[in-house]
Amino acid sequence: MESIFKNPGRWVKTHTPFFEIGSSARSAFVRFLVVCLTLASTVSSGRPETSALSLEDQIARAQSELALIKTEIIHRYQSNTAELEPSDPSAVRSSHPETRNIVAEGELSGDGASQSMEARLREIAVLIKRLETGGDSSLLFNEVGPPSTDEIRLLLADRLLQANLTSQAEQVLNNVVVQTRRAPIAAEAWFRLEKLYYRKGDYPRALGAFFKIPMDKTFPWRQEATYLAGNSDLYLKEYLKAIDLLGNVGEGSEYYPFAVYSSGLAYLNLGDAWSSTQLQFQKLTALNPGEDSVLRELINKTRVTLGFFFIDQKRYSEAMAVFEAIPSESRYWVQARFGLGKVFMGIGDCVKAIVVYNDLIDQAPTHPYALESRLQIGACYSKLSAYHRAVGSYQEALKAYSERSEGLKKLTQQIQATGVESWLFASGVEKTETGFDLEPGFAELVDMYTDWLRLHKEIAEPFQGDKNHAPRETERGSLADDKSLQMKMEDVHEDLIRLLRASATRHLSFQLARIDGLALRANMGIAKNMTFMQDHETAP
Repeated sequence: MESIFKNPGRWVKTHTPFFEIGSSARSAFVRFLVVCLTLASTVSSGRPETSALSLEDQIARAQSELALIKTEIIHRYQSNTAELEPSDPSAVRSSHPETRNIVAEGELSGDGASQSMEARLREIAVLIKRLETGGDSSLLFNEVGPPSTDEIRLLLADRLLQANLTSQAEQVLNNVVVQTRRAPIAAEAWFRLEKLYYRKGDYPRALGAFFKIPMDKTFPWRQEATYLAGNSDLYLKEYLKAIDLLGNVGEGSEYYPFAVYSSGLAYLNLGDAWSSTQLQFQKLTALNPGEDSVLRELINKTRVTLGFFFIDQKRYSEAMAVFEAIPSESRYWVQARFGLGKVFMGIGDCVKAIVVYNDLIDQAPTHPYALESRLQIGACYSKLSAYHRAVGSYQEALKAYSERSEGLKKLTQQIQATGVESWLFASGVEKTETGFDLEPGFAELVDMYTDWLRLHKEIAEPFQGDKNHAPRETERGSLADDKSLQMKMEDVHEDLIRLLRASATRHLSFQLARIDGLALRANMGIAKNMTFMQDHETAP
């Protein structure tokens, strides 16, 4: 089975240029757009071969192409002589007192998460236009007066991140830390850079940004910054440094439970099992999550980690206690039931182990742990000297593997044909059971495709009608009047579908290979128990 300590997939880096923000922003932007349009034209008219590129590079290229389209849209809005209005001038806040009118991380103005991609890009163009004119109190305001250029830049960086223009946001934040003379503004910009690098998986640069933040405990986001820095050291296998940083996350912080879990992993990797289990994991499981579902699932994850560790230590009673504490509604219930079956096998109670494994199979028949459980049932019967039943169990396992294999092959054929889009958004499809959440790059591709759909809905839908006629009239400032933009969108769509199909097909081939391995073990179990049967029948 896959290790429960497996690190999550790294965020794919985006290599997209942007423009400098300053007094010469318009001319710099135009120079940048010339390069962008040249690149986009090359992509549209003669797209280079991609077979020699790695999946990460192909994803980065598709991200860059989508970013170029967004940048072109921003330029058109920025160039529009019509007055551009923000979606909600009053919804500007900050996590720091001196800059509290800058939008908080993850928040959107206007109607929140439902804000359209076109509206987000329009707002970015508004902010760029205000920067060119040195700010405007009609756009953003607070009790102490209009915002500074630094504050608008921080707000612009937030908006760029919300539009998945990561590289552009990075450059804006770098401009802030270089140009600002205000320490709180610089600290907040470094914090946002730390989060940006951390999410991209660039842990050395995340740490570099963290150590640029002043050691002022009054900053409300200081605890989060420390937690991210400790986790960065954990990913870099600097376990002692990680423990030191994570220990600075206070108990009153919402990040404290996560810091405790990460510290436990660090101790475990150092071989300090006592500190890991007694000082960290058990401290975490003793917390009362209340109505906090995220904390509740973190505690259940910790219990699973503890349980399998206890099994390795042959501490079966302790393992049983933590596995049984995980409720059926938890996403970790399947792992807990599998672990409980291992506990019963460890203490020699194979009858109870069979009951647990059968329950797991009934509840989640296609889950990887359920497929593995079928082999465990055969092993249990073999230990009970019930060789005929062991052979029967292994044969049932082979039948289940054959059915699963056929299902995966049909899914592969569907995806390879044209069904990747309908499959992605089909209701009731459990992607986690096939393990797609663990496939490197797949989650990024799905996010990018969803991003493309939002943009396509706002800008490209008018072209879905009669393509021999000019597009219908739209409101002032709409971008549904350029077929070249639609062509570029279709090029990106083609790339995304190809990459999604390739990633899904590759993963399914891995799943098929794994099932072949399980089938081989089942056949070996049959042969072994048939030998036991013969020996038993010929025994005097």
